[in-house]
This record gives sequence, C-alpha cells and structure tokens, in this order.
Amino acid sequence: MRRRDDLLAQLAALLVYFGADLLEDPGTGELARTAAVLAGEYLVSDRGEEVRRAAVLLKEAAAELHAADRFRGTLLPVVNRHLRCAVALLVRARAGLGTAAGPAAAGRPHAGAIR
Repeated sequence: MRRRDDLLAQLAALLVYFGADLLEDPGTGELARTAAVLAGEYLVSDRGEEVRRAAVLLKEAAAELHAADRFRGTLLPVVNRHLRCAVALLVRARAGLGTAAGPAAAGRPHAGAIR
C-alpha cells in the first residue's frame, strides 16, 4: 500500500499534465479543487470528445479527492482508497488524451490545447 504522501505527490504530478500549476506539498482539499477547476475547463472545451471524456474522469477524481479530504486525519485506509481511486481515474483520463491526435499524443500536456 502506498503512503498517503506518495499518493498526494503522484496526484499533483498527474494534475500538472492536465494544466495545473505544480503544487508544493498539496493537501487533498487543494487537489480536489484543482481537479474540479480543470474538469470545468475541459468540459467547455471544443477540442473534441476525448477532452470531454477526460473532463468526466477529472470530475470523478475531484469527487474522490473531496471524499478523501472529508476523512483526513481519521480513517487512513479509507483516505488512501479514495486517493488510489483518484490516481486511477487521472491515469485513465491521461491515457484517453494520449490516444488523441495533437499535443497529448506528442507527450505534451493537452491543457494548452484546450484554452
């Protein structure tokens, strides 16, 4: 099982791919807000269905992060489960963008293409 701090660092790095600023020592609440903002940006994008599918996964990841934030400091196994679910959702979203033509296919973040 991964430690909470490792999961938070992995989540922060994944969110950078989608266009977030790199967060130093992020908390679950901060990551949840960031994922929700990115989901909103991706949802209104006119860059294709892949971006809108990524928006749905970003929104689901934000919900998992909000759930983890509600349990912080009390039930660490529950928090870690929500964090792992958020990681899995972001990995799926990134993979979906990686199959799309454009900047993500070339290994660059897709966020620059949606703004």
